[in-house]
This record gives sequence, structure tokens and C-alpha cells, in this order.
Amino acid sequence: MRAIYGPVPSWRLGRSLGVDLISGKKVCSFDCIYCQLGKTREKSVKRGVFVQTDKIRTDLSDLLDTAGSVDIITFSGMGEPTLASNLQDVIEVIRKITDLPLAILTNSSFLHLKEVQSTLEGIDKVVAKLDASEEELFQRMNRPHASISFEKLIKGMKEFRRGYEGDFELQMMFTDENRGYAEAMASLAAEIKPERVEVNTPLRPCPVKPLGREEIKEIKEIFERKGIDTISVYESEKIEVEPVNHEEMRRRRPG
Repeated sequence: MRAIYGPVPSWRLGRSLGVDLISGKKVCSFDCIYCQLGKTREKSVKRGVFVQTDKIRTDLSDLLDTAGSVDIITFSGMGEPTLASNLQDVIEVIRKITDLPLAILTNSSFLHLKEVQSTLEGIDKVVAKLDASEEELFQRMNRPHASISFEKLIKGMKEFRRGYEGDFELQMMFTDENRGYAEAMASLAAEIKPERVEVNTPLRPCPVKPLGREEIKEIKEIFERKGIDTISVYESEKIEVEPVNHEEMRRRRPG
């Protein structure tokens, strides 16, 4: 199984080549109610090496030759990418292979760790998840590992944001569960000061129904009234991409 997949048509990032540092089975610190990969059977906060750095080097070198047009390389895949303790080494390897910008999609659960903050400084774009405005909603939406509190999550996010010089964005997934908290979530986003907020709803197959176009538009307007640059999934431009291996992509992006 390759650790590199795509290119993936991303409404946020363009033509994205995915790097899966957890490749094989889903391992995550969250068990979000809307996750397209299904239930988290291994909920963990133990960082380690899941995919060897040499495999990333080999797979990326092979795939770049056949991937066609690519805009960005993105750390994502079968779980939380900052669980990978060799992330720093992988970043250095990729920088030697290509000049493409690097992005990461993170659930924010390790942003309080100094070593993770230092590692992410080497990435051009950090897209951090935030689906709640308080502890009880956080537990319902994201079902985190028992050691992760909402207070710790927000403290780490704010601390990282203050020192990070790259492009920092918040992704907020809205469902019926948290739509009534949009005002409070927008206020929290204003405190964090991202470059942009991505207002999302689960359009791929998952256990949770998406919100409609008008509902998402109303939520987006709440953020805009607070002066936050905001984009929604329904406004995104459709990008045509032909992945090198359809099966590899379906493992990470079913539907």
C-alpha cells in the first residue's frame, strides 16, 4: 500500500497530493461523528512511527513522475497526521524532492506540544479543525481521547497561532449538532485570528446528514459580520483531477 495518494481535488487546496503518515488503519485522537473513514477503533494520543520515512521518500519520488499537475502536498489520510513522530523527518525529505508547498489537515489535538509546534513551523499552510465552542459540544462532536480537553485544545491553538508565520486557517464542520453554536464559534475564531475560516458540512458519505446550502450561507454570514474572511464548501470551485490510483484514493476519501 502506498503512503502517497491522489492527486485529490480539494476545494480548499486545489490539486493536492496526499501524504498518509498513518497508512494502513485508522488511528486518531478523535472519533468525530461525521468522519468519512468510519469509527475510530484505535483512539490514541501516543505518538510514534507508523510509516517509515524511507517509504515516504520512495513512494513520493515514484508518484510525482506520473501524477500530472499538482498544486500542493498535503499531510492527511487515515488518521491524525501529527501522531507521526517522524513528521519532521518527512518534511525535510519532501523538501529535498520537490519545491511544491506543504499543507497539513490537523484536528488540533497536539498543537499544545512544543515539538509539534516546532515541526509545523516548517509547513506552509496549517488547516486546523475546530467544531465546538465549549467542552460539552466538543465531546459530542469530536469524541476525543479522554486526555484531551477543550481548554487544552484552544490554549494550544492560540499559542501556536501566535508564533506561526505561515498560512493558518480554521476548518469548522457544521451539522445539526452544532449549528446553533455558530455565533459562539465565530467569536472564538475571531479570538484565534486565522487567515480564513472554512465553513464545511459533511457532503461525503458518513453517518451524519449535511446542512443545506441556505443553512451554510446563514452560518457563513455570521462569521463575515465579525470581519472574518470565510469560504464555504458550497461556494467552492469544482476541480477535475485524475488520480494515479483510484483504489488508494478511495481508502482515504470514500464516496
